[in-house]
Amino acid sequence: MKTADKRERGNIIVYLLFGVISGISSNIMAEGYVQAYFVKLGFDTGNIRNYGITVQIISIFAYLIFSRLPPVTKKLQKVYALAVLLSGIFPAVLLAAGYIPSFAAAYAAVLAAAVLCGFINSFRGVADFNMLPHLFPRSLYGSVVSKSMVIGGIATVIISGSASLLFGYGGSRIYIFLFSVPVLALAASAFLALLYKFEPVGPEKTPKGVSYSELVKKVASPRYIKILAPHFLRGAALAGMYYIVPSVLKNIGLSESEKSYFIAVSVASAITGSFIFTRLAAKMKSGVITLISVIGCSAVMPVLVVCSDKYAFFALYFFFMVSNIISQMSIPTGVLRSTPDGELSFITSMRFVLMGTASALFIFIFGVLLKYIDSVYIMLFSGSFFVLCGVFCKFLFDDRL
Repeated sequence: MKTADKRERGNIIVYLLFGVISGISSNIMAEGYVQAYFVKLGFDTGNIRNYGITVQIISIFAYLIFSRLPPVTKKLQKVYALAVLLSGIFPAVLLAAGYIPSFAAAYAAVLAAAVLCGFINSFRGVADFNMLPHLFPRSLYGSVVSKSMVIGGIATVIISGSASLLFGYGGSRIYIFLFSVPVLALAASAFLALLYKFEPVGPEKTPKGVSYSELVKKVASPRYIKILAPHFLRGAALAGMYYIVPSVLKNIGLSESEKSYFIAVSVASAITGSFIFTRLAAKMKSGVITLISVIGCSAVMPVLVVCSDKYAFFALYFFFMVSNIISQMSIPTGVLRSTPDGELSFITSMRFVLMGTASALFIFIFGVLLKYIDSVYIMLFSGSFFVLCGVFCKFLFDDRL
């Protein structure tokens, strides 16, 4: 028992450090900031829409492939570490794209990198959840993740703040600095991923393989339709959120320095959201937290796209991101604490497949609709999907594990 406790404590420390360092990469690569950079590169709404659809479609196929991921082994751990390292390709290509004279070539390079890293990140998502039950008690997941987000957020504030002070008026130099950080952070995270110590998985704990025909039957059963429905709805909601920044940038002119505020707001909201989630998780079930957070998020979405004052926008965007961060923590926590080991890979993969399918479908639909209707209606549609997702989660997550 003492050996297990020692192993679990070591894994918690490594997972915390991994979360801090990889979190710095995620914070800097915040969707709002990356989309603002796309606009700088000359991407229009159609380009951004096609980029989003392509990434989602690749992710769908990747999650289907990884839905039958084998149990945790040393080999899987090494492949996972390699995947973390290769995730640095995307920020590296974004950096290089700013120096490619041809727009078509730059766009093709970004799409190719996004496709590759979308596939890689799909594997990471499933493998991460597959490994977690063998690292430390899953009841500690929310606490460890929230601490890593707070520490990583503070570190990102220092890094992005320094970049703004040093390069705020230096054009492309701020992007060189900021996009170099995720490459280095992911390399360090890959090393940390090799330090996990796993509990041996015996034959009796090894989940049985599921054929793809069985997988289709399983997903189509009433029980799994109910379990997976909120993730499809969440994907539809995320498709609407995808157009917030491009819509706002048409109303509000931001300098290159001011665009870095997206990072600052994302980081501040991650710190605030994780702090609030930790407090709420001690008193409420994951499903209740999810419902509250998605209602808050959905309520502010239509207001964001009609806001014409940049300071008011960033204040509202902060509230939106805090609510979204809480939902991003409560939903995986609810899945992890309500799903048995034998179904964890399957549920994790399928929820991402359905979420990606809905995102790809509605990114296309919303992109077409934006030619004919105002973005505020898109936000109302997607917000209603998000609230319905929260209602499902309220009744599905029991936090029994």
